[in-house]
Amino acid sequence: MTRRFELDWDGERVAAQVRRAAGAGTRAAAELLLEESNRRVPLETGDLLASGQVTTDAEGKAAVSYSDAEAVRQHEDAYYRHDPGRSRKYLEIPMLTQRPSMLRVMARTARNFLRR
Repeated sequence: MTRRFELDWDGERVAAQVRRAAGAGTRAAAELLLEESNRRVPLETGDLLASGQVTTDAEGKAAVSYSDAEAVRQHEDAYYRHDPGRSRKYLEIPMLTQRPSMLRVMARTARNFLRR
């Protein structure tokens, strides 16, 4: 007895879903980075904190940035003094320390996106 089955594979649709899932995962990781960075960002006036944002593009890439005029100087200048718990390198340090968490968030978000 021979059993047969047919399978229709829509590779382009699957590839598009995978790209969207990867983009969703990347955005979720960037949101985590922004959240962690906001915990360290200097709070002199709150303008720097308020200027933090996540942006994404059509290719699924994400960026975390601060648009306040003092953002680069606050991040790089070792001579500024900050309140306890706040520091320069407020974006770089979380990027390094939160990498494992960001990778887990990316994977979980992409996996959940594909299970829909």
